[in-house]
Amino acid sequence: MRNKVLQALYAHFQSGKGDLPASERELFRSIDKVYDLYILLLMLLCELADEDQNDADELHTKFFPKAQELNAKHRLFQLRFIDDLRKDKTFTSEIKNRKLGWQKERDLVRKFFLEIKKSEDYSKFLLDDKADEQDFLLTLIKKHLLDSEALINFLEESNIYWHDDFDFVCHMTIKTIKSFYESSKLQLFKLFKDEQDDKAFTHDLFTKTILHSDDFSKSISEKTRNWDVDRIALMDIIILKMALAELISFPGIPVKVTINEYIDISKEFSTPKSKLFVNGVLDKLAQEFMQAGKIVKTGRGLVG
Repeated sequence: MRNKVLQALYAHFQSGKGDLPASERELFRSIDKVYDLYILLLMLLCELADEDQNDADELHTKFFPKAQELNAKHRLFQLRFIDDLRKDKTFTSEIKNRKLGWQKERDLVRKFFLEIKKSEDYSKFLLDDKADEQDFLLTLIKKHLLDSEALINFLEESNIYWHDDFDFVCHMTIKTIKSFYESSKLQLFKLFKDEQDDKAFTHDLFTKTILHSDDFSKSISEKTRNWDVDRIALMDIIILKMALAELISFPGIPVKVTINEYIDISKEFSTPKSKLFVNGVLDKLAQEFMQAGKIVKTGRGLVG
């Protein structure tokens, strides 16, 4: 949620329009689109399985089919995870309600499958008596989909945020597969762990960062006098403002947790030097704000 808030804040400040309600609507729309991508990626596994089944069916029409394909011990379309995914009512309902599909991207899906089919991973899976379904699916995602230039280009063209969301969604998909093979039960991720609390946190973090932006700018400026604030990366400034909003507005989140979260965010979204900059400024401001009574934490062990 913090990552999505950061993206929305960056777009809001860059636009210069100051339309907070419109920016917030776009924020929640972008969060919903993350789930679209999750369902689409699971659908892609089913589409690849369909290509695999078509490929297997076509063996009977070939004059000289390859021996390894005729003697295949495993095929992608036979995997238990794929079979259960197709039958899952929640999954099929999400597809219908979100109006998702790969019908217009048949050439792209076929290209993915042919690339996978040529791989050593696929060849070994076909013939190995003891091949592990989970291992093959995870390899499929990590080695073939995650690094697919064609897929990444498609995502960038489909949604401006999906390129940044792709790693996270692949992680969600991997966890879904692992959970299935550990429990023999398909359990899709939910968009929110606790919808009411997560939406409230997202709304408050976003709006309070914007509403107190000028005050946060002054506080940051006082701690960066040796820096030209105008030349500090905008992303770093937004990260600092978000962190201050969280430190002040969420008494149940420990100070150290907040600081560590935003240091990690700076590593992912900003410059190589941002980690040290964000850490140094936040540490000074957190101490100052606590002494001034601006940061009040409730609950045992939450301060510091």
